[in-house]
Amino acid sequence: MIRAKIIMCASLIFMFFVSGCTDFVEPNQLAFVMGTAIDHVENGNIEISHQIVIPSQMNGASKGSGSGDSDSFLVMSAKGRDVLEANQKIQREISRKLLTSHRIIVAISEDFFLKNEVDKLFDKLGRDPANNQRDITVMIKGKSAKEFLMTKNPLENLSSIAIGKEMTINGMKKYSTRQFVIDSVALDHRPLIPVIQMRNTQTSKNKKDLLAVLSGFAVLNNDLKIGGVLDDLEGNKKAWMSGKDGLRVLTIPWKDGKGNLSFRLTHLNRAMKSAAGPAPSQVAVTVRAQAYLLENTTQLDMSEVSNMLEVQRYLNEKVSEELQLTFTFLSIWPRSMLVKTVGFPFCLEDWL
Repeated sequence: MIRAKIIMCASLIFMFFVSGCTDFVEPNQLAFVMGTAIDHVENGNIEISHQIVIPSQMNGASKGSGSGDSDSFLVMSAKGRDVLEANQKIQREISRKLLTSHRIIVAISEDFFLKNEVDKLFDKLGRDPANNQRDITVMIKGKSAKEFLMTKNPLENLSSIAIGKEMTINGMKKYSTRQFVIDSVALDHRPLIPVIQMRNTQTSKNKKDLLAVLSGFAVLNNDLKIGGVLDDLEGNKKAWMSGKDGLRVLTIPWKDGKGNLSFRLTHLNRAMKSAAGPAPSQVAVTVRAQAYLLENTTQLDMSEVSNMLEVQRYLNEKVSEELQLTFTFLSIWPRSMLVKTVGFPFCLEDWL
């Protein structure tokens, strides 16, 4: 009996030691990467930059030290033949383990898109389980992606956090790295990637700040090369037709040229249907939205039902015309397209 108790106690002690986590890393041993920049290097290598948050400094910023304080983050960079090699070089230079599972932004420079095979870049992002692929892929126009990470923001601690919030507020929720990889192999449309541009913005009477702002969308071809860059309006139209949300505010001039009507669009969606037959020559795109009239500078009395119905018909016609022009301009599909706006509801916002 005593022997059995001794064996049981020894077994419990042994299980206590072998069940411990040998690879567990404490939070104070981690370097939280909030943004990653990818830039081209002339000798064929790649430059990787990580925006690493300093939690203690961010706490100080929230207490009034200023959210644009550069001490709230640091940017570490290294060059290599691929992403993993550059990452390892960065890891050797910092005292904490890189953690990318909380990353918000993957910023790729325009120069990298022009001079490299971008599809190979996402092999590491898709193969490595440390990458959650919920981060957002954006293109930096005219500047290096590393410069974007180093840019301060007057409202947020990090430029990556600022861009992530801007996209969320503006309804741009379907631009994750995972979605980009899916779009890159899809046959029904071309990948669409948000474009970030660095601009000197007057933020106060005697001060200009270099800010990273959303400036449009880049349309990529089948080889993931830049086919063209759309401005914000055209890009949002293309996004709507691609099922990625899109227009949030729409202003149209009234048919007599006297005054404008401005709408807020919600519940945006689209559906595609090909014509009957073995070789359809047309594809019908049906877009739907709920429109709230928020501003009316015309002479129309919107309390009259007849005027509301007339505005609804006119809005459908204008949206259909503009989306058809976008199709023609982009030549997204090799076959002709027929755009329809079916069941486009009209709602009048109540004003008190």
